[in-house]
Amino acid sequence: KDKIEKLSVSASTWNFENKLYLLQAEEQFSSRNFEMAEILYDAAIASSKMHKFVNEEALANELAGHFYLETGRTNRSAHYFSRAFEK
Repeated sequence: KDKIEKLSVSASTWNFENKLYLLQAEEQFSSRNFEMAEILYDAAIASSKMHKFVNEEALANELAGHFYLETGRTNRSAHYFSRAFEK
């Protein structure tokens, strides 16, 4: 994670931003900080979409789907899985 943060700042923000958000979302999810994880998953998806990283947008949607499924929000989970499948 630290290397991605450094690359995000020094090399190319647009290229690494979505990856950093996704790593942070997963970290917050595993720390049971669900509110922050939710924000970071959406940030990863938005950044991927803005910079046209289609595969990474799909991955972020899929991982967000798992997050919502694990936290008992199946309707929201289905929405994210559907968006991942569309990509």
